[in-house]
Amino acid sequence: MRNGFLFGGGIRAGRVLGIPIRLDFSFFLAFVLIIFLLRGQLPGELSAVAQWGYAAAGGVVFFLSLLLHELAHSLTARRYGMEVSGITLFLFGGVSLIKEDSQKPSQEFLISIVGPLMSLLIGGVLIGVYWLGLRSTGWAFADLVGWLGVINVALAAFNMLPGFPLDGGRVLRAALWRMTGSQYRATRGAARVGQLLGGAMIVFGITAFFVDFGFFNSGWNSLWLAAVGFLLLTQASQGVKAAELERDLASLRVGEVMLAPPQARTVEAELLVSTLVPRRDALDHRAAFIVSEQDVAVGIVPAAAILMLDESRYQGARMREVMIAADAIQPVTRETRANEALRRLQRDHAFLLPVVEGGRLLGVVGLDQIIAGLRGPQPSQRGL
Repeated sequence: MRNGFLFGGGIRAGRVLGIPIRLDFSFFLAFVLIIFLLRGQLPGELSAVAQWGYAAAGGVVFFLSLLLHELAHSLTARRYGMEVSGITLFLFGGVSLIKEDSQKPSQEFLISIVGPLMSLLIGGVLIGVYWLGLRSTGWAFADLVGWLGVINVALAAFNMLPGFPLDGGRVLRAALWRMTGSQYRATRGAARVGQLLGGAMIVFGITAFFVDFGFFNSGWNSLWLAAVGFLLLTQASQGVKAAELERDLASLRVGEVMLAPPQARTVEAELLVSTLVPRRDALDHRAAFIVSEQDVAVGIVPAAAILMLDESRYQGARMREVMIAADAIQPVTRETRANEALRRLQRDHAFLLPVVEGGRLLGVVGLDQIIAGLRGPQPSQRGL
């Protein structure tokens, strides 16, 4: 599953192909539950030590298959130039933390489909090994291999349910995006389906807890289904909110929210930082300065850059030495949409972006200005 709403913490477990792997605290509960479940698949004539050993090994293989599923998402996203901040394994499986959204329906489709395809491949290989090589051997772990194959196929099938943010929901989103041409409408539509699916799973799971529904006559199975449904409903609801935020951002232009003089002060390049800001504790962290040289804007200095200077640099550095050169960051224009500016800020890890037209630096825009623009109309800004 791909997700940007939850699960960024946990315990660092290493890196795979440069991607940080984290284990959420709920992962360890899931690992114990899987071991107990796998132990029930083993022959009773095995010793207790052998049963627990085989079950623990099966649990490791199961979570490695989850990791391969998420790596398929992450590596495909990275192929398209998207930043992957990590993979987190947690109670209900795994999640790839991809910081950027797809730019085209085809990207969304491919990034989403490779995870289930990987699970299907793993499941097919394990089932094939079981039927063609292990089934007739009588080895104790043969049934365990077959079970791991089936569960990977089931994982692929579950992830392809058409509810955002499941992989199937993202495939649906890609299809709706292709048909409507609107990323907002596609996300909202797929997320609404995710809400309906999550709600149905909750109702079915809770009902099955009290009524015999075949496979779901076990209280644990039905409650597990309801818990997964609750997670899906929550994530889908956040997807709807994210889609609405994207729509609102797309309706704003940078020129409506940018800081320009007098809101963004213009200062000389040779001015000492400590002279401009005698007391850093009184500096508004949202402030920005446009650095000029011979009446030409040459760079920008966000307040955050001044606040992060060590004491010696703060006392002795000039604005020229701490500024971000105007040509060091790809600029935006007054007509750039706010959602594109926000993506650029995230991608470039920048505090501010220069707003340039006709070779002139007109102002700057950052996260604070975009948030303020969403809250309401901004006062008119003046150019340089």
